[in-house]
Amino acid sequence: MRESFLSNCEKSFLQRIISEGHRLDGRSYNESRNVGIAFGSQYGSCIVSLGETKVLAQVSCEVVQPKATRPNEGILYINVELGPMAAPQFEANRQTDLSVYLNRLLEKCYKDSKCIDLETLCIVAEEKVWSLRIDIKVLNHAGNLIECASISALTALAHFKRPDVTRNGDAVTIHTMSEKDPIPTVLYHYPVCLTFAIFSNDILISDPSLIEESVCTSSTDEGINTGGGLLVIGMNQYKELCLLDLTGAAIYNPNLVHKAILSAATRSKDVVDMIKTCIVSDDTKRQKRVKINFSDIITNEHVLSLSRRDVSIRLKHYNVDDVPPQDEDMKETESDGVEEVELNKYDVVSSVAQTGEVVFQKSASGWVEVSSESEEDCTVVE
Repeated sequence: MRESFLSNCEKSFLQRIISEGHRLDGRSYNESRNVGIAFGSQYGSCIVSLGETKVLAQVSCEVVQPKATRPNEGILYINVELGPMAAPQFEANRQTDLSVYLNRLLEKCYKDSKCIDLETLCIVAEEKVWSLRIDIKVLNHAGNLIECASISALTALAHFKRPDVTRNGDAVTIHTMSEKDPIPTVLYHYPVCLTFAIFSNDILISDPSLIEESVCTSSTDEGINTGGGLLVIGMNQYKELCLLDLTGAAIYNPNLVHKAILSAATRSKDVVDMIKTCIVSDDTKRQKRVKINFSDIITNEHVLSLSRRDVSIRLKHYNVDDVPPQDEDMKETESDGVEEVELNKYDVVSSVAQTGEVVFQKSASGWVEVSSESEEDCTVVE
């Protein structure tokens, strides 16, 4: 299935509201979506959600022969898989440019930064070492895949524990978890990849959604410089820079890069603290013999999430009194055998009176904005 592209009207609408200080989901420029972490029954298995973006990470290990250039170090392998479950345009068992890009960034962030002590993975020098494999499966693509995949990979690595090994002469015995306690992975630091989107050469927003990524990267892909681009920063809890990937306007604006690094320093420390807290809480539950699996995160909200037909957009800093009352429901008329649908002039959900936010809703006529007292001041973006 082909990827659905945004129209010029949708791109202009998004660029206009961002230049006015708003975002489609009501967040501020420096505000990120909520992060959720859930662990599976095995060590090294977790699901991380960043808003609607969801990623599954699983760490596994096996005994292999080391590389000839590094005979006393283990091996770390990262694999990112994008399938139809993530988005309809992806095909099963087929690599795309996005999956190769994610693999390259994650390998730079974790392998090149030396965050893992690979020497502790050595069993017998030049003969046997542990090989760690991180399999990352994207469950839902709703923007900012690199940050969600990075958090899931880091959480799975920190949560993973490999079997203990005993060496007696030339014989090597791998013990089960019932015989000996497993050994956790040694991490020197915890790097996290954070994504920033650039609009109009001077507007920097953190944790971009899928539509925001599409708008800021479309001009770069088409070879047109409209001031858009993406900036990926890898930083650990000690505010040390581990990765820097620039595209578009970020290459020519060092002030934006410096501003993004300062914002990433605070954000990375909060993410690492949350990961450590979740791992400690999970260890406490396992010691108390509490049953842990992914069924705890499946709720009615997740089951019924696909039943939502319309996508509502919420913008802040609007007055509740400016929202006009709702009209009657859509009226259907038939003329000459062709059914015509007369849409109400504005679609507003019932939560406006509670939240004080103006809601935009996508209908057949386009995005409808309700921001004034009279019907004549309503704006319809085709």
